[in-house]
Amino acid sequence: MTITHCITHQIHPDESGAPALRLRASELAVDEPLESLVAELKRAYLSRINREYGRFSAESLESGLAHGLAQLVDGQQGFVEFSEQLARQLLQRLQEQGGELRGHLILFLERQHEQQTLYLFIVGQRIANRINERQEVEPLLTLDFGASMMALKVDLELWRGDAGGAYLSLSPSRAKGMAELLQQLAGFCAGVDKAAATRDFLERIETFSRKLPEEQVSDFRNQVVGYCVGQDLQDAPVEINGLSQALDGVDSADFSSYLADHLPVGDGRLLLDRKSLQRYVKFAGRERDLAISFSSHQLNRRVHYQAETDTLSITGLPKMLRSQLLGHVEE
Repeated sequence: MTITHCITHQIHPDESGAPALRLRASELAVDEPLESLVAELKRAYLSRINREYGRFSAESLESGLAHGLAQLVDGQQGFVEFSEQLARQLLQRLQEQGGELRGHLILFLERQHEQQTLYLFIVGQRIANRINERQEVEPLLTLDFGASMMALKVDLELWRGDAGGAYLSLSPSRAKGMAELLQQLAGFCAGVDKAAATRDFLERIETFSRKLPEEQVSDFRNQVVGYCVGQDLQDAPVEINGLSQALDGVDSADFSSYLADHLPVGDGRLLLDRKSLQRYVKFAGRERDLAISFSSHQLNRRVHYQAETDTLSITGLPKMLRSQLLGHVEE
């Protein structure tokens, strides 16, 4: 992929503590440090499980991000002008909400063949310490890619092609009072219930698995989940044909036809919830002094649950755990 445009603007508190802007007048040069930063931003975004998918709301098409983006794509304004307009809208939202933010708005356009993607990040700053050339400890401001980061991605081909689907994805901030800032700035309209879609998908996977030999079921489930999680880690939908072709030991035509007949897939693309997928092949739970996890195919085999007494029984402990327990007993 190639970065075609990139710019940053700074958000900072003024002397009174109110949010203010420092606008950059020109685009950043695409060099190795910038490419490294972009790669780090995208990795942080793709690691998020809380990504939401949808479209621009009807109201936002006349103003806000959607309106400015349309002017940019149509050549009615340049990238710098578009970014400044968006930065001022962000400032206005912060002023209206009384929000506090010390950091940067980072925008870049990326092209791969005929596909263009806009990325928007709002990244705060945090203080780290370093030892300078005089061997003195001094504070250093760094970018915070943690819970406070906000990120948005627009697939321009899907959006402008009017092909439908969820062309807009975002990851909101988990900082107090900032959760809805990005949705409001983007004019985001949620269009995909990933949890419900994943629940329906896994029900169909489980039903199909009953057609397979018992010794093949666990591998089949793991293959399905592995492929789907891999797609999510690339922020890509699961395409039924691609999933069907990726499975070993399964008739791809039969599997593809089954899903098409039993799921409302429309264009054959599914956006699924990574956490729900992982729970399908692995049960896990943690409290302060207890952590338990095991593969789902061990339920009713080596692991048995009695709901009446809320008791979990395990037959055949892992060697390491058994040796620790025996050592404790002998003591």
